[in-house]
Amino acid sequence: MGNSSPAILELKNIHKHFGANHVLKDVDLRVQSGSLVFIIGPSGSGKSTLLRCCNLLETPDSGRVLFKGEDINLKGVDVNLVRQKIGMVFQSFNLYPHMNALSNVSLALRKVLKLSSAESQELSLAALDRVGMRHKADSLPSELSGGQQQRVAIARSLALKPDILLFDEPTSALDPELVGGVLKVMRELRESGMTMVVVSHEMSFAKAAADHAVFMDQGKIIEEGTASQLFENPSNARVKEFLATLKHD
Repeated sequence: MGNSSPAILELKNIHKHFGANHVLKDVDLRVQSGSLVFIIGPSGSGKSTLLRCCNLLETPDSGRVLFKGEDINLKGVDVNLVRQKIGMVFQSFNLYPHMNALSNVSLALRKVLKLSSAESQELSLAALDRVGMRHKADSLPSELSGGQQQRVAIARSLALKPDILLFDEPTSALDPELVGGVLKVMRELRESGMTMVVVSHEMSFAKAAADHAVFMDQGKIIEEGTASQLFENPSNARVKEFLATLKHD
């Protein structure tokens, strides 16, 4: 990726172990403002761990995590503030089952940003509107499809007005016919200029929407480039092999 504009998020020389397992090995990642970066690779290659290092849900053993030029992997950094600015959408929706969609979205606004009920409700309705879920504001998670729950979870992250959104396998828990609604929201977010880093197996979406694609294997970034370059003309044999197996699924 060209280095002309400064990166909003940059990971440098990241190492991460879980016990004896060396999960990330000297990984560098650069995310430019307004771009959609897609991370692909086989299961167990370190993709989700890398994503979780971006907002310190996992703390790297060594290396630097720079957000807007500041190293956030230092003692004394306000991790809650970091996670407000670098939001995350998980594979499992993590909604509170006893709270309706509106309350699930507004909870963080009241607790984290200390907004009034009226203000948090207004912002929450706007966020639900953005993901096409305003009409379900009063519904409990059990009354929503998986795709609708995921859209509420995205609204919850959006309500905090993050600078970056991280998506960890956002569609893998969904029935195939529900995936499209979530990808549509992600496409609209991308068009609105939201910076996004996505770990997913939705390759056709990656090809169509990503600015930059990264292939990981065994804890390292093996190849990266524009989405068309990586998908259509990869130079690394391991990447070619991986993409070939997908075509035969």
